[in-house]
Amino acid sequence: MLTVRIALDGERIVGGICFERYSKSGVGFVTYMVVAPEARGRGLGEQLLRGAVEQLGGLVLGEVNDPRTGGEWKRLERFQRWGARVLDVRYVQPSLGPGLARDRGLVLIAFAPIPEPVEGAHVRAFVEELYALTEGGAPDAEVELPDRVELIQLHA
Repeated sequence: MLTVRIALDGERIVGGICFERYSKSGVGFVTYMVVAPEARGRGLGEQLLRGAVEQLGGLVLGEVNDPRTGGEWKRLERFQRWGARVLDVRYVQPSLGPGLARDRGLVLIAFAPIPEPVEGAHVRAFVEELYALTEGGAPDAEVELPDRVELIQLHA
């Protein structure tokens, strides 16, 4: 079930987060988060994220542009400051709609608190479920998930 939380300043929307739990794998997934420019730098994004992770419990993942392939470092570094770690695996986001390409420029991140160790079978079950729901098929052949997934920090 998808949950959407909106942050308000009076009647004005200043942020929001979308997240869901995948029923078969049991993995939580943060799908989108935004904070208005005028509300940034005051902890709202971290508060929204921590609330979502707490509600979901267990392993909670997200996707972020891989700065090593042209994404910006700022977003990933912010999540890492908040305790997130990159899963050291090849990940390809499935197509999110008819005619849309798979995204090969993302990394999976796990949000704190992170269950240790991260079992590859758990991540594999999530990726298989994500592909089945979005594309109706198996994950991209480039996606390789070992039995144990190491967590790393990336830096510019």
